[in-house]
Amino acid sequence: MAFGRILTRKRLAGLASFLGWSLIFGVIYAQSPLYTSNQNVYFLHGLARAGYGYLNRDWTANTLEAMPVFSWLVSLTYLVFHNGIPYYVYYALLMGIYLASMYGIMDLLFDLRRSTGRTMAFLALFLAAHSAALRYLLSRLVDVDSTFLLEGGVAGQRLLGQVFQPSVFGVFLVLSVYWFLRKRPFLSLVPIAVAIYFHPVYLLSGALLTIAYMWVLYREGRSFKRPLQLGVTALLSVAPALAYTIYINWDPSAQIAQKALDILVNFRNPYHALITSWLNWTVLVQALVLLAGLFIARKTHLFPILAIVTLGMLILTVIQAATNSEWLALIFPWRVSILLVPFGTTLVIAFAVSKIMDALEKPGKADRGMSMACLLLIIVLMAVGAIRFQIESNRQMADPSLPMMAYVAAHKSPGDVYMVPAKMIDFRLVTGAPIYVDFNTTPDRDRDVLEWYRRLQLVYHFYLGGGYHQCLFLQQLAANEGITHAVVQTNDPTTICHNMPTVYQDPSYTVYLLRPAGP
Repeated sequence: MAFGRILTRKRLAGLASFLGWSLIFGVIYAQSPLYTSNQNVYFLHGLARAGYGYLNRDWTANTLEAMPVFSWLVSLTYLVFHNGIPYYVYYALLMGIYLASMYGIMDLLFDLRRSTGRTMAFLALFLAAHSAALRYLLSRLVDVDSTFLLEGGVAGQRLLGQVFQPSVFGVFLVLSVYWFLRKRPFLSLVPIAVAIYFHPVYLLSGALLTIAYMWVLYREGRSFKRPLQLGVTALLSVAPALAYTIYINWDPSAQIAQKALDILVNFRNPYHALITSWLNWTVLVQALVLLAGLFIARKTHLFPILAIVTLGMLILTVIQAATNSEWLALIFPWRVSILLVPFGTTLVIAFAVSKIMDALEKPGKADRGMSMACLLLIIVLMAVGAIRFQIESNRQMADPSLPMMAYVAAHKSPGDVYMVPAKMIDFRLVTGAPIYVDFNTTPDRDRDVLEWYRRLQLVYHFYLGGGYHQCLFLQQLAANEGITHAVVQTNDPTTICHNMPTVYQDPSYTVYLLRPAGP
C-alpha cells in the first residue's frame, strides 16, 4: 500500500511537471490567436461538419479531405465546447510532448538530471531557441527567412508553428525516437502512427524512422527476424492511412492527375515543392547545425537513427532534383528536415550545457547560480511571449475587414455564396458563410484541384481586371456559378460597379448583392 501511494505521488508529480512546463512552453512560444493562417484551411471541414454557420453548404467543405482524423477532432471539440479555447490547450500539450521527449533523449545522452543546474540550463536554452523572442530578433536583425532558423526545417516547413494544425502532430515522431532509445521498439511505432493518421505527409518520415530502427535492431541482434517483425508491424499499423491517402490521390485519368500535379507544384506550393524556391543561405546554416548535431551524437545510439534518416532525405532530394519529378516534389522528401534540424539544435545545446557545467568550479554554487539565472531568463521569455500574443491579437482586431465580416456573420442566409478576394482566407471562419473559392484552401482530390483552379481563375479575372465589362462579367458569374454576393474594396476602381445593388459599405469594403439567395 505504501509503495502504491509513493508511486501514485510520483506519477501525479510527473503529470503536474509535464502540465506546468507545457504551459510555460506554450506562453514562451506564443501561439497566434484563433483563427490565423492555415487554421482557416484545416479547420474548415471539421467546423462545417459540426454545424458552424452554413459552412456545410460551402463547395470546398464538401470535397473529400486528406486529414479526416484532424477534422474529427476539430468537429468534436466544437460540438462539446462551442469555443476555441481547447485548441490552445491541445497545442500546449503537443508542445509539452515535444519538450519532454527532447529532454528525455538528451538526458539519456548527457545525464542532465545529474544536477538541477544542468536541467535548468538545458530547459532555458531549449526554450530560448524556440521562443517568440528569438523569432522576433531573427526576423528583425537578419531577415524574414531566418525566423525559424534553429527550430524549423527547409522550404518553410516545421514541426511547430504559431498555429494549431495537423502538422504539429509531427512532435510524436520525437516521442517515437525517445521510446526507441528507451528500448521499446514496438511501442515506438505508436507515436509514428499517430503522426501519420493526423497528417499523411508524415508517411515518408515514419518510413525512414522505421528503416533506421530496423537497422539498429539488426546491428544489435545480427538477425533479420526482429527487424522484419518491426517493419511489418509498422506497415500494418499505418495501412488504413496509407490506403486512404492512395485513394484520395489516385485518379484513373493520367491527364487529370498530371494537370493537378502541375497546379499544386508550380502554382499552389512552389515554395514548399521547388528546390530553387527555398534553397538559400538559411539552408546552409541549418545543414551546419545538423552536421554539428551528428558529430556530437556520433558515439551514441541516436547517431544511426539521425544518420539513416538524413541519408534517406538526401538521396530522395537528389533524385527529385535530377528527375524533376513533380510527384516526388509533392511528397516533400526534404520535409524530414523539420525533425533533423531541431535535433541538431538540441544536441548542440545539451552538449554545451554539459561541457560548461563540467568546467565550472564549486558545483554547489554554480548549480544554484545557474538555476536562478535560467529561471530569470525563462520569466523574461514568458513575458515576451505574452506580449507577442497580445500584439497579434490587437493586430487581428484592427483588421479593416472585420466590420464587413461582422455584418455578413449577422445577416447571412442558408443559400448565400460569397465571392471574396482570393487572399481573404479568414472570411469563412469569421462569418460562417460559404464562399466561392480562395487561394489557400485547396482540395485534395485531383478533379477537385482542377475545379478549384478553374474557379480561382474566374475570381482573378474579376478582381484584377477593370472597366465596365467587369461588372457584366460579375453578373455572368452570379448567373452561371451560383454566387449571391461579392466583396470588393470600396475605393478599388477595378471592381467598382455603380449600378450593382449594395447591401453593405464602409470606407474599406463593399458587399454587392448579385441575386437573392437560393434555397
